[in-house]
Amino acid sequence: MMDGRKRLIKELVLTGVAAPFVMALFLALRELRVLVLIFLPILYLGRAISSLIESIFPPSGGGWFAGLGTALIVDFVLAWLATWIVLFVLVRLIERQINPKKREA
Repeated sequence: MMDGRKRLIKELVLTGVAAPFVMALFLALRELRVLVLIFLPILYLGRAISSLIESIFPPSGGGWFAGLGTALIVDFVLAWLATWIVLFVLVRLIERQINPKKREA
């Protein structure tokens, strides 16, 4: 039982660490369209969350760029969480496909 928990925690940590690298890989390959198309609903949610944060804690100064940092951080965190979930689900699905093949061999 403990081995299964340790493996689950290990998979969660590794996919969480790999998520920003996957996003950076998309950016390095100039596949920003893929990121935007995949995460567009999440970015709309990020806009709502950042406007809520700015209404509770209004930015002081900054001119036109006031609140831009908050919006970027919220969008990055939401995209990171979505990427983490997708990677974790893919790891689990691949694991389920590999384990029966090991039993057959």
